[in-house]
Amino acid sequence: MSKPLIEAPDSTDSVRYETLAYLEVYDAILNDDYAFVAYKETDSNGDWRVRIRSRHTAGAVFEPAMMKSNARAAGAQGKPSFPWGFSIDPSDGDARNIQFRVHVANGRPAAIEMFAQLRKFDGSADAPQSVQFPWPE
Repeated sequence: MSKPLIEAPDSTDSVRYETLAYLEVYDAILNDDYAFVAYKETDSNGDWRVRIRSRHTAGAVFEPAMMKSNARAAGAQGKPSFPWGFSIDPSDGDARNIQFRVHVANGRPAAIEMFAQLRKFDGSADAPQSVQFPWPE
């Protein structure tokens, strides 16, 4: 197996990093790979958050209090998930679709999904790829 294109930072004495998921997707137009790594970051006080780092795009930060508030609102509206952080929506000139989604169960965050649909050589949308991991507690 080859080395990931992007990784979580190395833990230090004051911050611990735990990799939660990795997604690598090829874009034929750029002839390059996009890569996303999700990790849990816990400081020496025990406070934590989830971060997504990305190769070629911006990432996202998922703070527990904010996610709980948004999950409660999404649940009250009957929505199964809500988007968070960086995204690319497909358009007529660019078929790329990149989304970070927080899935909701019983008004609480249940999982995070990294979703990417990039492009074939002709510019059309390639097959979608995603990885989902449970919301850490």
